[in-house]
Amino acid sequence: MSGRLVVRELRTPDEFIETAHVSKAAWGFAERSLSPASDLVAATHAGGLTAAAFEGKKMLGFVHGIPRTNLGEPCQHSHLLAVRPDAQGRGLAVKLKLFQRAWCLARGIRLMTWTYDPFLLKNAKLNIGHLRATVRTFHPNFYGLMGGIYAGLPSDRFEVAWRLDDPAVMRAAAGEPRPRPDASGLPVARNPRSLPSGPRLLLPFPAGAPRIYRTDHDGTLKERHRFAALVKPLLARGYEVTDVVVDADGTPAYVLDRIG
Repeated sequence: MSGRLVVRELRTPDEFIETAHVSKAAWGFAERSLSPASDLVAATHAGGLTAAAFEGKKMLGFVHGIPRTNLGEPCQHSHLLAVRPDAQGRGLAVKLKLFQRAWCLARGIRLMTWTYDPFLLKNAKLNIGHLRATVRTFHPNFYGLMGGIYAGLPSDRFEVAWRLDDPAVMRAAAGEPRPRPDASGLPVARNPRSLPSGPRLLLPFPAGAPRIYRTDHDGTLKERHRFAALVKPLLARGYEVTDVVVDADGTPAYVLDRIG
């Protein structure tokens, strides 16, 4: 790869078609499970955004968002973000999200939402830890059964809310490091029949996703059900996901704070 890295909106049909190749490389989905380029073109034409990171002429990753109209304020729902495997580890996901944020703010949009698999630690670190978004909504089996890395598991999703002009988000966009939370001594949610209480608590989730989706399908399915049985009542009680931590033995956990 050579050439200067540039993040910009897509311009040509061929560039929209290239997003399918990036998606397939990133997620391992079959062609029939990918979003057709024509859908991205139509959504962009209708007021959405499709932008990509290019190095020279090569598309390394892209982001795609659509207008959302059911929250009572201008909002963009970020539907897709993918980075080629050989370009991961270079901060491209952050660059794409910050480009999307600037694009939205320039158009008077101050809220962005998207969904992600809560077991993917890398995504949690990006969304909650780095970008400083929060989660107040859990969608069980959001897309139905899928292929690719999900191996027939329920497509459970967290819905992220990213308040683009929030002071914490502005500090993150400016590159200010985030102080890590002190998770020592916090109550831990493990048993749906005996939920902890308090202003802050921890909700563990399994390490090793998505690899464990293939190596331990039955165990992952059990963990999916356990996690859903914990997170749904906690969110209903007024908690929100505000951070993610990893303990000394490598087990990740979400930090939940009670609102109000």
